[in-house]
Amino acid sequence: MTGRSTGSSLLLLIAGMVIWSSAFLILYAGLSIGCELGWDEMPLGPVSLLRAILIGLWLFHLALIAGLLLWTHRRKQASESRAEGVEVDDFFAGNVLVATIVAAAATVINYAPILGLSLCL
Repeated sequence: MTGRSTGSSLLLLIAGMVIWSSAFLILYAGLSIGCELGWDEMPLGPVSLLRAILIGLWLFHLALIAGLLLWTHRRKQASESRAEGVEVDDFFAGNVLVATIVAAAATVINYAPILGLSLCL
């Protein structure tokens, strides 16, 4: 295993949570801007403009994490199919997959309330 692959594996360990934190910042900013501009009172079909924007931003981040999850799952499978002697790769591939699953769960659980709770007080 090279130092380069170790470094990229270490970055991948936090990639899912970086996406989660990006969602936090962007959703919070969108909520603040939308409340200030009155987007919560502008209808867009069955929901307000603000709720539609927030749901779109949330779905975008969920799609990013889903892509990362798929990629890390494939990486783990490829790591397991290689010859013996790459235990460190297997270790990182498994942990990156678990960390990505945790980030996906956190993104769903933390931001699901935008589907139903009041947005602006």
